[in-house]
Amino acid sequence: MRVEISESVYIGVDYGRRRTGFALSLSGVVIPLEPLCGSTWKGIAHRLNGMVKRHGPAKIVLGLPLSAGGKPTELSMEVESLAEFLRDRGFHVELVNEVCSTQEACTPGAGGGGKDGRSDSMAAMVILKRFLGLP
Repeated sequence: MRVEISESVYIGVDYGRRRTGFALSLSGVVIPLEPLCGSTWKGIAHRLNGMVKRHGPAKIVLGLPLSAGGKPTELSMEVESLAEFLRDRGFHVELVNEVCSTQEACTPGAGGGGKDGRSDSMAAMVILKRFLGLP
């Protein structure tokens, strides 16, 4: 049985081997969330399950780290496998090119930067805003 997805709930994910950033959009308002350190796929699925329980069914928008020329990278192949892992667990996942999302998140005044993982969640916010066509 497939659960109907509310079009107003989206979760942005910026996957990293050490940290994964998350952002949430509720009715068009996008906010960065606490990043996940030690990014195991089971840990990511667990975090997403908690968010879905709290906010309802959501579309997962997963950043795909392609090269600047749009070619697959080692990490992009890993992210595609993560997307399949999440789909196998019932999540609706969209892959979105995340080129330069971290750099955009770390621009002065954007609130990213540092090694606390904030830039990862800010990058997830950038990915989600791009997907939704928001400024």
